[in-house]
Amino acid sequence: MGSRVEGNLGSGLNVDDDAMDVVLDYRREHQESHGGLWIDRDNGGAIVLAVTDDPEMHRQELQDRLAGLDAVFDVIQVEFTTAELAEVREILTSFMGPEFGLLVMGTSGSQNRVSLEFYDPPEGALKMFAELVDPRTVCVTITRSPELPDGPLALIPDLEAEDPLVTCAGIPPVPFSKLSNPVPIDDVDHPAVEALRTLVQQRSVWELPDGDWQVINIDEDHATFAVTASEGFGTARFERTSRDNWVIVGSGTGPPCEPVVVLPEGLNRVAIRLDRNSPPNPEDAAIHVLVTEESCASGREMGDALLGPQVIETDEAVLVAFAAVSPIGPAECPGNPSTPVTIQLSQPLGQRTLYDGLHVPPKPLTME
Repeated sequence: MGSRVEGNLGSGLNVDDDAMDVVLDYRREHQESHGGLWIDRDNGGAIVLAVTDDPEMHRQELQDRLAGLDAVFDVIQVEFTTAELAEVREILTSFMGPEFGLLVMGTSGSQNRVSLEFYDPPEGALKMFAELVDPRTVCVTITRSPELPDGPLALIPDLEAEDPLVTCAGIPPVPFSKLSNPVPIDDVDHPAVEALRTLVQQRSVWELPDGDWQVINIDEDHATFAVTASEGFGTARFERTSRDNWVIVGSGTGPPCEPVVVLPEGLNRVAIRLDRNSPPNPEDAAIHVLVTEESCASGREMGDALLGPQVIETDEAVLVAFAAVSPIGPAECPGNPSTPVTIQLSQPLGQRTLYDGLHVPPKPLTME
């Protein structure tokens, strides 16, 4: 049976609570054929019920029960019940861990599969899992550690010759020229702009601030906007759905944007600050700093994962950069410890200023 959405598609993604309660009750009554339940953003927030038997029967029954409610729904046919997928997860639970490479496991309703995420699985591990359960019941993602650049760290861009990829809170990677010279939305005719205007005016659940919104980047399937408002620096990200609608997928408001260079895959950003116990003096050629991994890393000591420093010296400035090799697999975020490092200069610091060279433009180092 094919998929057919029932109801009028709205522009928002909110689901009527009463309608969802009806579908939840219906699901409980049909556990023997229940294959999943989720909200389909591509279909304007439609409630999707998955069943393993004839979907038309369930669609008609739900349509009767939802009569009079503000509901958009769909019923589709899938291969496995949620109970069958739960059995698969139970079998595989005891095999999770780095020794098998399986670090994340979940159930994907829309795929009707158990999702398995492997990180650097050892030889033979995937074959073993294929023998434990029916391979048709799982969807596998394999991540292998990227090859890191050879040689000394070389990340600081030459801003006179390059337009580096940068990011800041809520902004996906874009050339620095786009972030530093955004275009007002009033100068852009695009459906993503109209979707943004609608949500700003509605003051919807996304609570987008009023202000002079600007286009950071729009491509075929993604759009990023930013605004400086009284609430702070705001961002909004949109995606184009399979129905050719533009829907919001993320937003945020926070401190001003401070662009930083996008690092190669496999590297985490490292923050640098001066060591207040050993502040630099003009006659010093050895500069003492504290470096802290910024990304989630389960609170580890960086040790051999710390790369750098890269140091570029001019007559007026000293630019410094570090990076850290990313941990394999998911990581917790309890905060990371600082590591003391001594940077050796080719000559005494003098009156030169110390900078974090991975900020664009470079940012002076401080003790905070």
